[in-house]
Amino acid sequence: MNAGAGPLLNGYNFFVSLNTRRADLDLPQFDLPPAEPVFSPHPVAELVITNIGGKITLKLRVPSPAAQYTLLQGAAPVRSGVRCVQHFPFLGLLPPPADGWSDITERYFARYDVPKAGTAIWIRPCQHIDGWSDVPKVVRARVPAPTP
Repeated sequence: MNAGAGPLLNGYNFFVSLNTRRADLDLPQFDLPPAEPVFSPHPVAELVITNIGGKITLKLRVPSPAAQYTLLQGAAPVRSGVRCVQHFPFLGLLPPPADGWSDITERYFARYDVPKAGTAIWIRPCQHIDGWSDVPKVVRARVPAPTP
């Protein structure tokens, strides 16, 4: 999906929208429009939350290489029974994975603080290549009770 290209978007406005996305990420602007990329399957597999002795960590399993950039969006913690979240503010770029896991704890806590046990965390990563974005993938997990 080319989020930004719609049936009513003319060439000029589309080119502006690509450069606007790049400006939001502090990337250099294009002089000529880039070709539409082909996205590989989404690299993020799941969200895993641990709570060891009250220290909560949020990690995304990233078993395959990510696109040029992976944008990380996250919703505020919600009750675990919530089944739909619609507001996903931008948290930053996905940190590089280490051993197949990308630790997003600091990015999430910088925006929302430490979530309470029993709440649910919803994350929406989205691949991004040259101003084009693919269909975001939504992953969620419940914050477990602390273990010793």
